[in-house]
Amino acid sequence: MTTLGPSPFAWLEFDATGALAGDGAAPLAAIVADPAITDLVVMSHGWKNDRTDATALYGGLWQHARAALKRLNPVSIAVAGVLWPAKAYQTDFDDAAMATSADGTTLGTGKAAPVRDLTEAELQAALGEFASLFPGADVAALAQAAGRAQAGLNDASARAVFRAATAIARPDTGSADPELAAAADPFVNVDSAQAKLASLSDPPLARPVEGGTQGLADVVGGLISGPRAAIARFLNQLTYYEMKQRAGVVGDALGRTVLPGLKPRAGLRLHLVGHSFGGRLVSAAAAALPATSSFRFQSLTLLQAAFSQNGFAAGGAFERFAARPVGPISITHTHNDRACTFWYPLASRLSDDIAKALGDATDPYGAMGANGPQHMPQAMLAAECTDTNFAPRPGLLNRFLADSYVVATDTTDAHNNVATAATGKLLAATMEA
Repeated sequence: MTTLGPSPFAWLEFDATGALAGDGAAPLAAIVADPAITDLVVMSHGWKNDRTDATALYGGLWQHARAALKRLNPVSIAVAGVLWPAKAYQTDFDDAAMATSADGTTLGTGKAAPVRDLTEAELQAALGEFASLFPGADVAALAQAAGRAQAGLNDASARAVFRAATAIARPDTGSADPELAAAADPFVNVDSAQAKLASLSDPPLARPVEGGTQGLADVVGGLISGPRAAIARFLNQLTYYEMKQRAGVVGDALGRTVLPGLKPRAGLRLHLVGHSFGGRLVSAAAAALPATSSFRFQSLTLLQAAFSQNGFAAGGAFERFAARPVGPISITHTHNDRACTFWYPLASRLSDDIAKALGDATDPYGAMGANGPQHMPQAMLAAECTDTNFAPRPGLLNRFLADSYVVATDTTDAHNNVATAATGKLLAATMEA
């Protein structure tokens, strides 16, 4: 039997349609059939993770969590690691944007930031990465459309790029998920294709604001600029949409079919934990759990979740389950996380009308991991915790301002730095509340 420290462990590997691969759920079913198992923790990674990344995340987070447990015995807790196809997409060419000041110079140097378009090789690499998300897809039409558009972004060439890319990714404007439906519409609206691609030629570059947001007063154009860059950014935003959609599909399958199919003993406590787009995945799983499940749905922990900050509010994708866990819903958020504060809302809007405070709590495209849950009844919210004295309250949404412990290091950005002693302590407190 595989273990994670002293805890029994099994993978749940999904494909993009939500179907299980390999041995399916059989190894996990055998583990939870053991009457000595009292709890099941299901963890999900986010965007840009593969098996190696997921192994490191789950191992590190659980190591810290079990060290902080006071009542539960790790030997009696089973852990399942979700593995879903969230392939990385190359965005390094825009990461330099966050190192550029409002006057167009590179921070700390006073020198003008160089401006160039992507090379042909870089565009081809971007096309290849996009195509790799959709095995078997015919990308010839997209390659031809991109070739014409890079020579000049006119109405016809922009429409061709839109049509070819969305024929592969197939955004669902009729989705029952309001966030997905709203996000899908701009991708299929070819009437504004030229304007949208033109707006992506020059990226909005924002001066980093410690603990704050990026406003348009801080925005300049530059660094990577031109028609090839516009095409690559459009594909990147479509990739964000695909990850949102895929996380929801896999999460729904996990909650609706896989977990109930384990046939656990009545009362086995279930804890769902998600990072980044994995937060959307486990929230979808929670929403899909049957009301008559044998599990005692105990807790939900969202670490820098990459989905709408309005997801639990009235009309949100997960409104209907927000009070279902017996224990707490715990949510970390911080503007240290540039993926949630800057890139997520930017990618979600497809360069439509950009709010004055990009990524803050007033931004309709803001992320849960940046601002926490918004537009919730006060009766459903515990008082916000701003330190590491974690005491989440059962039956409520518990917000944890993570400015002091979700931080960038020399080896990782803040968004991905969630397998720490502090987050492990939070997970343990959430499980035992």
